[in-house]
Amino acid sequence: MAEIEREREALREQETAAEHYYDYEARFVKQKREKERINFLPRVIKPAMFAPGEFALGDIHINARYTVAPLSSLTCGFVELCALEKNPPKRAIHSELVYIIDGSGESIQDGKVIPFHAGDAVIVPAYTMHHFMTIAVDGFRAWLPQVRLWHNQGLLWREQQSEEKIPLQAQKDRKLEEIFQARRQVQTIRPEKSRYDWFLNRLAEENQLEQNGPRVLSGRDGKWELTRQGRLKFLISRWTEVANHSLDLMEQEIAPGERSGEHRHIFEELLLVLRGRGHDLHEGTRHSWQAGDLICIPPMIAHQHVNDGDEMARLVSVWARQPGHEFLGGIEQLSDASDWQK
Repeated sequence: MAEIEREREALREQETAAEHYYDYEARFVKQKREKERINFLPRVIKPAMFAPGEFALGDIHINARYTVAPLSSLTCGFVELCALEKNPPKRAIHSELVYIIDGSGESIQDGKVIPFHAGDAVIVPAYTMHHFMTIAVDGFRAWLPQVRLWHNQGLLWREQQSEEKIPLQAQKDRKLEEIFQARRQVQTIRPEKSRYDWFLNRLAEENQLEQNGPRVLSGRDGKWELTRQGRLKFLISRWTEVANHSLDLMEQEIAPGERSGEHRHIFEELLLVLRGRGHDLHEGTRHSWQAGDLICIPPMIAHQHVNDGDEMARLVSVWARQPGHEFLGGIEQLSDASDWQK
């Protein structure tokens, strides 16, 4: 009997080892397939190619990555309202970043009215009931880039105020309401006597930023800089003090016949073409773009933007803040912009 048990145990160990082995092999197979999809999928996504529904590059769920574009951590959507129109109120656990492409309107956040204009960046903090409305005759159009990090962390909850809730969902929403009300009561920043105290103070600091920080960053107040990469304006960067900062946002202008610098970074980047036409160079491959297109920069790809038109080209770019600046290193400059003067 003991011998039979030993044989069974040995068999179970072999099965476990085989399972781990094949799982290990499967990872390489999956990585190879993902790399193939990155190389196969287009780098420029035109409006006719946008995925149906709310997210132009595929749903925010991680299982929708590499389906429309060669990006894993970034997706985006658009909001477009006509004159005197508003969309239904909603709120989510994660924050939202909204770049106003054209027009003007108001962001209503927990009853607070926040006006905005073309070129502005609107910040919607976590768990904030909000909607957009416009009083302008031409309405407005906005771009909503997002990170798919929320799916990995189980933070995709979103409440649509107009929906009729089932009892179980209503109970969960009340619990979430209690959690966020309690978190927002934390306001006192205490002396840090241990490293753990930093984490405790982080919540109080974030609450103060949410309460006192700007909800809209004016594009008119942004400062243009002449850099080795070209003419840039950062609306949100590592040093911008806004609540729930998950994405950086930068604008770039390229004069007719000119080109940006060529650089490379490990993190992904997503750009919206606001005006003009041109092409990207990605390590020997050419990708044409025009106003309204999305440019996708996969990780570790050397890239450069070229203006082929007779007007100033304008791009707006986002990347995930933490991977971009703190986890995956900085930017490697390979060549300078054509109009850069040392």
